[in-house]
Amino acid sequence: MADLISRHAAINAADRADYPGLAVEVVKKVTDEVVKELKQLPSTQPEPLTDKEQRIFLAAMGREEKVCEEVDRNHVREPYEDSLMRVCKEIRRKLKDALWT
Repeated sequence: MADLISRHAAINAADRADYPGLAVEVVKKVTDEVVKELKQLPSTQPEPLTDKEQRIFLAAMGREEKVCEEVDRNHVREPYEDSLMRVCKEIRRKLKDALWT
């Protein structure tokens, strides 16, 4: 994922920022504009899947895992290569961590 920051922490940092040499009114105007923009940014939190979306994802992953298992069983791979089943399990784990929690 990208480098995520807290919206609240960014607003606090904008409020604490020091602008030497600028008039107080200018600093307040700049800070207010920055805070306004920060509040309008979209959330960086992953949107959780609905029950229906989870079911579709799990059904699709189940079908893909069957194909990957078949490929792993019938094709020779280099010792350094990951099995497709291992990759499928990692995908499932990462998406569950990101979208189910």
